[in-house]
Amino acid sequence: MTDHDTIVLSLTILYVITMIVALAGNTLLIYIVFRKPGTRNLTSFLFVNMAVADLMVAVFQMPVSITHFYVVQSSELIGTFNCRFLYYAVYVSTIASIFCLTVMAFDRYFAVVHPFRRNIWFRKPKVITPIIWISSMALMSIAPVAFKLTHGKCSIKKSLILPFYAFFFTIGFVLPLAVISVLYTLVARKLWIHEMPMDYDTSKNQRGQEIPKKKVIRMLIIIVVAFAVCWLPVHVYHLDKSLSTNGALWDPYVFVYICYWLSPLTAP
Repeated sequence: MTDHDTIVLSLTILYVITMIVALAGNTLLIYIVFRKPGTRNLTSFLFVNMAVADLMVAVFQMPVSITHFYVVQSSELIGTFNCRFLYYAVYVSTIASIFCLTVMAFDRYFAVVHPFRRNIWFRKPKVITPIIWISSMALMSIAPVAFKLTHGKCSIKKSLILPFYAFFFTIGFVLPLAVISVLYTLVARKLWIHEMPMDYDTSKNQRGQEIPKKKVIRMLIIIVVAFAVCWLPVHVYHLDKSLSTNGALWDPYVFVYICYWLSPLTAP
């Protein structure tokens, strides 16, 4: 068995395990939320949206990715279907999942910094859910135009490689990361200022409250760092590949795939 065969087999096993875990875990999450009315709040509905997005990837994209490891060319009919629908569905679900993380950041910002502002339109699940998916579908409508079938392989048109990946990098990484970082920084600042003792006679209860607040701040930092670490290699690879005439200057095949499939774990 060659090194390439070993990598392909390892990735296949990882894909299968990820598919099973994604199908079971996300289906269970959706079931729990809809069976228990007490869990139905904005955060739980955002998790449901992310679960639906992950299920779309597990059902549509992962089987196709496994197939590409072993089949170089697909039939014209199946290949066209993959290009025009499957990749569009994957990019829509990816953007929707990232938008859910961004809305969670807004929700936590208002919950901590402006706790008395209750009637905010985007904190209503019935309002924000359609907005997330409609905006994701609209923004990613470029995908069916950008992808084409060439000799049985689905790829982006050469003239659209850089514009497509630059656009995806902007709306799927730069803007969400900037918004999430700013909001969580404001939340951490609010918590940190609130927990600072006024004098040396601070009560034991106040001192005890500092520990969970520090844990919250640490968690916020981990969320931002995890989001950046999981998504940045994917975008760097795509942009490098689109700018280089001979393909990507680096080929961290396994590393990029692992980062991509671990990206849903950035959900707090």
